[in-house]
Amino acid sequence: MSATDSLMPGPEGKTPRFYEVDRGNKTESYISAVSGNPVVPESLMMKEPEKRQPVKPWEKPPPKPKNPNQISLNEDELEEFRNDPFWKILRTILFVLFWLIWLGLFLFAILLIFLSPACITPEKPNWWQTAVSYHVWVPSFQDSDGDGIGDISGLIDRLDNLRKTGVQTIWPSPFLISDDDKTSVRSFNQMDPKLGVNQKTDELIQKIHDNDMKIVISLPIATTSLEHDWFLKSVSASIPENKNYSEFYIWTGQSANSEFFTQRKDLFYLHEEGNPKTAVLNWKNQNLRSHMFNVLSKWIDRGIDGFELLGIEYLSRTMDGTESEWNDIYDILRDIRHHVDQYSNESTIAKGKKIALFSTREEAKEKDKKKMATSGLDTIINYELGEVEKDSRICHKNEGSVATCVHEILSDVLLFHSLNEKAWPHWRFGSPELSRVASRVGSRAHAQNLLMLQMVLPGTNNIYYGEELGMQNLANDSIVSPQKGAMQWDDSNFAGFTKAKNSKVPVNDDYPNINWARQYSESQSTLKIFSKLAKLRQRDDALKTGKTLIGRLVDGAFTVTRFNNFENRTTGNIYVAALNFAPHSVKLPLQDLPNNEKLSKSTIVTATSNCEQFYPRQSIDLGAKEIELESNQAVIFRYAA
Repeated sequence: MSATDSLMPGPEGKTPRFYEVDRGNKTESYISAVSGNPVVPESLMMKEPEKRQPVKPWEKPPPKPKNPNQISLNEDELEEFRNDPFWKILRTILFVLFWLIWLGLFLFAILLIFLSPACITPEKPNWWQTAVSYHVWVPSFQDSDGDGIGDISGLIDRLDNLRKTGVQTIWPSPFLISDDDKTSVRSFNQMDPKLGVNQKTDELIQKIHDNDMKIVISLPIATTSLEHDWFLKSVSASIPENKNYSEFYIWTGQSANSEFFTQRKDLFYLHEEGNPKTAVLNWKNQNLRSHMFNVLSKWIDRGIDGFELLGIEYLSRTMDGTESEWNDIYDILRDIRHHVDQYSNESTIAKGKKIALFSTREEAKEKDKKKMATSGLDTIINYELGEVEKDSRICHKNEGSVATCVHEILSDVLLFHSLNEKAWPHWRFGSPELSRVASRVGSRAHAQNLLMLQMVLPGTNNIYYGEELGMQNLANDSIVSPQKGAMQWDDSNFAGFTKAKNSKVPVNDDYPNINWARQYSESQSTLKIFSKLAKLRQRDDALKTGKTLIGRLVDGAFTVTRFNNFENRTTGNIYVAALNFAPHSVKLPLQDLPNNEKLSKSTIVTATSNCEQFYPRQSIDLGAKEIELESNQAVIFRYAA
């Protein structure tokens, strides 16, 4: 008989039989598994169940028998506590207490959120703090109308070239109409007509902004030309309508030092030392201040993003005019800063944008730079590296390169900035007043090394036009200053500077090989080094605002390292510029670099054009913690912290 067949009901009224199998042949567990019922001893199966007496309606039902194994109260036992006053009150108190504790914990969590110190996040730099500014000498940059002289329209035509190479700020010079000297301005509101009609000014500003760039201009803040309308009215202050201009300039009735004072009619006016074409403004006169503040306001409304304040040493002078009154000058700079910020915030055109103010002070000591930085100037241009020249009083004649003087100067200036964070770094290796870098150091290879160095330095960077190509000086007998030769755009006639038959600005003879078009097409040119690093500075925080570490000088070579150090932790990418100025190969040690155990996974960012063993995006293993560079080579590599 099958197990299924054995599950048969018993006779009516009898206890059902669970199985009809031979118990001797089947185990109890087997029978239980097949039938789905527990195995019950036969003696109990055959026993008749007890009959309960029916409960009468008026009688309380008997309590259910308590299971001896039960350790909690059953439903009937709990029933008597349901409405007990003591337990009702206790339950209510516990319920209220639970919600009060929950609410207290919730409020405590909120307080923790608001009262706990916020996470420290790196402060976002202002636009001028990381800008690569391109200083254009407009008459030598691009001629648009064929007259042989560069102009504003030519600069507008070349903005796309500058944007492609990573330039972020345009600094055109000259700009305002003036005499031959840049500080003898004839009008504070008019662009020099030799550069184009005045309406071109607003077009230039708009085009620069359309290319997502900024524009700064040089503003002679302390002097004017003798042809300026204010000076002409001040000379004729005896006329009633000109009386308000009588104290716009500094006049004296006595004969004075001829190097600083020149006679005009019956009086003597103060001017720059040895330059009677530039009359010094009187900033102690409130009427003059009001007029100068108005000049700044108008340029801010026209869209100018920053000002180089020229001639600040003449903002206040001693009685004899021979010395600067620097304490008074600092007060004037604070007033200028206050006006610029207030006007920018209130102007519906400027809409509160940050206007940069910067200047320079030749031979400024560290204490002077600190005072200037706390007096309203955003940056003070570091002039020191502009003095680097091979075989000069700065760079020892017996050295053969500029490595030692560059390393010494840079170490001192970087230390100053690290100890004085308010004095933001601002670098200038070349300018309209300085000989070109490649000519000063006597080597294009060294000039390329210095360009690479400048582009990894912290802070604001000024690049003088043509330095990104390695342009050199014109011959000394040139009709223009040697450092103001025509921009070398391509290998066409006059280097693409002009279509005129005769350029009024000479072109250097090396333009067929040294020009923008050729270098832009090459993979490792001076221009490509500049472009790659200018763009990288916009993206990577290590180059934007990171710490700077200069390595020791090793036989004419050294390193400069940029890295993020946030809350005492080195994070992100670490960039290392390794520069060899020596005429022989040098092995540079890398043991002092941060997180140097990661050097085995390094990548070349860029290399000088004379490098054959290194190339961009090359993976290199520097786990030995040294790098060997051949003569006059430089590379920049990076590795992850």
